[in-house]
Amino acid sequence: MIKRNLTNLLFLLSIVSSTQAMQDSEYYLGFRVASRISTLGAGLEMAKGFSSNFGVRAGFNYFAYGYDATESDVAYALELELKNFTLLADWHPFRGAFRLSGGILINGNGLTGQASPTAPVTIGNADYNLNSVNLDISYSSVAPYFGLGWDTTFGDDDNWGFAFDLGLIYSGAPDASLQVSGPDSTNPLITNDLERERQELQDDLDTLRWWPVINAGLIYQF
Repeated sequence: MIKRNLTNLLFLLSIVSSTQAMQDSEYYLGFRVASRISTLGAGLEMAKGFSSNFGVRAGFNYFAYGYDATESDVAYALELELKNFTLLADWHPFRGAFRLSGGILINGNGLTGQASPTAPVTIGNADYNLNSVNLDISYSSVAPYFGLGWDTTFGDDDNWGFAFDLGLIYSGAPDASLQVSGPDSTNPLITNDLERERQELQDDLDTLRWWPVINAGLIYQF
């Protein structure tokens, strides 16, 4: 009886495997290149399907923005840089355009800034003569991604198509650092005052653990 049941199970598995292979043969699993624009910046993505339900993607995104202003005798220079690589696996539960995605982000996102006061600046409870106050905000270098989306070329032999994704990156709370230079930068009192200012900024940043992703692009398939 056990031998017969095992034989029947192997027979059923062979039928399922053959059926899956026949179904997969009806799908065009080409190599795809896509230009993307998203909340991570502009980028380029490469993708490949391996079955009617599964594919992988890898991409690069970049965006930079600078801002300069002068307010209350302080010149500000800020620069936001988004620079990241993505490695994703896609599951197509309905063997079509819709997909559920998961993977990692190699994260180079960050914000730097410099304030150059021309008069004493208040830090904590005292005024200090400084040439500059430098800010650096950085994220964890690796972050998980979860999302869903659509790829109209998946499984089809069309050369051109469209992709759209919605997702979340858990990057954790960014780290903030503050450094100063100038005549009072060696004042023993400034260390505690500067740390107090940094901690207040860090408390505000601790709520920014998730990065939303909205991503759209045009696909060319070989």
